[in-house]
Amino acid sequence: MARKNTALLFSLFFVSVILLFGCKKDDPDTKYLFGSLAFELPSYSFPGEVFDIEATGISKPGDDSVQYVFSGKYFTPDTIVGKKGTVKVPDSLGTYSLTLTASAEGYATSSINRTTTVIHKQYASMIRDITLPADSMTDPRDGHVYYYKRFGSLDWFVQNANWDGVGLTYKNTPALGYMMGRLYTWNEAVRGQETSEILSEEFSGIGNGPQGVCPPGWSLPTAEDWADLASTFSDAPRHFLDPWDGLGQEFSADATINKEKMWKYHPDNIKTNTTGWNALPAGYAILEGDTFSGFGQTSFWWAACSDGDMGYYRLIHYAMDRFSCATADKNAVYASVRCVRKPDEATQTE
Repeated sequence: MARKNTALLFSLFFVSVILLFGCKKDDPDTKYLFGSLAFELPSYSFPGEVFDIEATGISKPGDDSVQYVFSGKYFTPDTIVGKKGTVKVPDSLGTYSLTLTASAEGYATSSINRTTTVIHKQYASMIRDITLPADSMTDPRDGHVYYYKRFGSLDWFVQNANWDGVGLTYKNTPALGYMMGRLYTWNEAVRGQETSEILSEEFSGIGNGPQGVCPPGWSLPTAEDWADLASTFSDAPRHFLDPWDGLGQEFSADATINKEKMWKYHPDNIKTNTTGWNALPAGYAILEGDTFSGFGQTSFWWAACSDGDMGYYRLIHYAMDRFSCATADKNAVYASVRCVRKPDEATQTE
């Protein structure tokens, strides 16, 4: 009987401990920093690149009462005490985390993390598992080097244009321009400059597109240029407005950066890149960069043809094997650009 009473008392004590500590609620006197702590760090960067960083988002208590600390192993410096500062990313490739902590007397501490992936700056060394041809050209406007290959009747870039005279980079991250190219509205791509005017120019014929954002001697591909490209890899002629079933995976490269896959996986698009066109998932933007989407999943490329206020583009989506055709607002949607050139004009521009 004594043993039973002892067991009962122990059980009651154990339950009391659980009720006392396991169900304990937050101290009602605990105060929290008011606002949403934030700071910006580019998601991709180059070795040794330097960025200004600044803590934002906390509105109460005032800045005089809040201590901010940035900390990140391998960054230089690895600790910054203060609301703002300058940080240098590591010299080695990889993904690194920077933590911001905000604290104030009498308040609970708040912290957030941001990461940056350090990549090669040279395109040929940056991306693996793509096919780069021997031929390349240098854009005289900014020194960017582009690789190109003959497909059908034209030379085509096998990477996206990255001229920074107009347009923007995905999430306003400059390093992504070197990786994926810049994103342009149809009007910017065609005109090569910013304009609020809805352009109505019509371009047709092989190699007869506008220079737009392309280097001198190169042009934005027309509907006929795109159709010629597709027909080169088909048993029968392909028309521009056709969906081009099967070509999405043949034009997509199952590429990696720092050993990480760039395209999201899906069995319906196995990304063979048998053409060597090297399509990568650059994503797109809308409304002057207020919204970015599709990175790692899709890519759009403008054509120099339109329907009223809508410009035509071709797209590849990670989950479909087709190379589709669609339209988008000429001034509101930002997409990628591939440039083309007639072979007989090559000696005039190199």
